[in-house]
Amino acid sequence: MDVEKIIYRCVGKYNAEELRESISSDIQKDKFSVFVGAASRNQEVKLKLSEAYKLKDQLDENLTLGGIIIPERHTKDNDEHMRIVSKTKRGCKFFVSQVIYNVEASKNLLSDYFYYCKGNNIDMVPILFTLTPCGSIKTLEFMKWLGINIPKWLENDLVNSNDILDKSIDLSKSIFEELLDFALDKGIPIGCNIESLSIRKIEIEASIHLVKDIKDIMEKRLSEDMKEKNMNKY
Repeated sequence: MDVEKIIYRCVGKYNAEELRESISSDIQKDKFSVFVGAASRNQEVKLKLSEAYKLKDQLDENLTLGGIIIPERHTKDNDEHMRIVSKTKRGCKFFVSQVIYNVEASKNLLSDYFYYCKGNNIDMVPILFTLTPCGSIKTLEFMKWLGINIPKWLENDLVNSNDILDKSIDLSKSIFEELLDFALDKGIPIGCNIESLSIRKIEIEASIHLVKDIKDIMEKRLSEDMKEKNMNKY
């Protein structure tokens, strides 16, 4: 089956010509790529993210560009929505979040993004929130090492559950349902990206099942939302 792929490119490891060749070598008819910048200001890079954006504008390629967002960063700096606006002006058509387990941080970001765009007559772009199953304490510790924000209450629930994998899936579905309801109420375009951070078969299979569950949730909620809007017309 021919499935379109979103290719992540850590632009700092390329020089300008290497990045140009990487994009050109993508054989997809419709190309999608997320440009990722340096992990810190101290990291040595060949190409800055701003330079990669300019290079993309010079290429005669059918490339749809995306960016990364970190909702938890918004809790600290309160400017993640402005990063979205800034990167949108530089060509990003969608955004993918870091793995989320903190629903409040994500809702705060969506709220500030919505009201800023509404107040400045700016069209919002789709935001894909990333979910991942957690099947062991080891995976949980790895997630924390990656910088994924896990509220203490949620960590306690995972650690003390009879089945940490099933519990993480239930929590992930609950988090996304809450975000979806929040977004639909305001007309914010969101979607979902599901990953497995573990190479364990059971967690990889769980991520596949989670895809199906999230798909069902979205289809059901979108259908309900459409019915509500049609009823309100009369």
